[in-house]
Amino acid sequence: MIERVLRLEDICLKLGDFHLRDIRLHVEPGTYLALLGSTGTGKTVLLETIAGVHTPNSGRIYIRGEDATRLAPEKRRLGIVYQDYALFPHLTVFDNIAFGLKLKGSPGRDIKKAVGGMAAFLEIEPLLERRPGRLSGGERQRVALARALVMEPYVLLLDEPLSALDRATRSRIKRELKRVHKELGVTIIHITHDVSEAFLLSDRLAVMKDGRILQEGAPDEMCRRPGSRSVAELTGIENLIEARVEKGRLVTSMGYADLRQPAAGMDDPPGRVYLTLPGWSIELFPAGSAREYIWQGTLTISDIRPGSGTGIVALTLRHEGGERLKTYLSRRELQAFSASLEPGMRVPVGLLAEGAYCVPHEAPR
Repeated sequence: MIERVLRLEDICLKLGDFHLRDIRLHVEPGTYLALLGSTGTGKTVLLETIAGVHTPNSGRIYIRGEDATRLAPEKRRLGIVYQDYALFPHLTVFDNIAFGLKLKGSPGRDIKKAVGGMAAFLEIEPLLERRPGRLSGGERQRVALARALVMEPYVLLLDEPLSALDRATRSRIKRELKRVHKELGVTIIHITHDVSEAFLLSDRLAVMKDGRILQEGAPDEMCRRPGSRSVAELTGIENLIEARVEKGRLVTSMGYADLRQPAAGMDDPPGRVYLTLPGWSIELFPAGSAREYIWQGTLTISDIRPGSGTGIVALTLRHEGGERLKTYLSRRELQAFSASLEPGMRVPVGLLAEGAYCVPHEAPR
């Protein structure tokens, strides 16, 4: 049994002024790994290093237990799909999908069967005689997927595969990727800067910044316990409060907060930490026992606006100490409160212990 389909050990690479630094990543068979990071952080460079486009200056790449660090790209049995699809404009869809199989020298009958089967699976059979110029963005994306998958890759590498698509097409391709992963069981590494995309599709998440992988793990665990401020911000946590630890208590500009669970950074020598709070842990008009909250007080509503979902309202709350917190309410919740909420109103607020977590100040590199 293959323990890991891909293993990166201390990969370092210098390209001009950019560096990949000490990349360690272990990917189990059947994993859907999202590599999340902002533009320019090195995600595509790392993907191309795995694929063999770049050779690392140091470190090792293992594919199914074999050292592939200096193996030619075509011998790695990896499929890659770029955000611009990289289809050959002069070839039909059939010939684009069949391209790798023909290079490998597969018999014509086998090629026809493999292409037909993959076209049927991805529902693009009616497109086989067309050329890429006559396809929509979603159709081109499915053709690019078919071309990669027909080679039965050990790992499918996706470089921002949804970024060039409109919203409706992105939704369809997301469903398609989930189906590909579930029904074919292929291992996928999907790079993206979109937090919601990463969380919807992946079962493992690696967060990358400035050529380094900061943290890797299950997406929900990384949201609950980010290892640094950068990870918290990149995974979509909007509320970070600067604090310090004094005699086991957490001191913020809003006053004392009481953390009841072990938290990263609590033993940091300077005693400086960030308190991270997801929006759902900020509760208006708290009604539970005081023991459920790490802090209770009164904040001022500074802004009310439509949120990211239908029927969702975003509230920005301000404290006199300068802290700003953001939470979300459904319109039904908004109407349920006895008082009509509006900017300038002071409201009682509780910070739930369940969502609160501390991360250390990051040392300068």
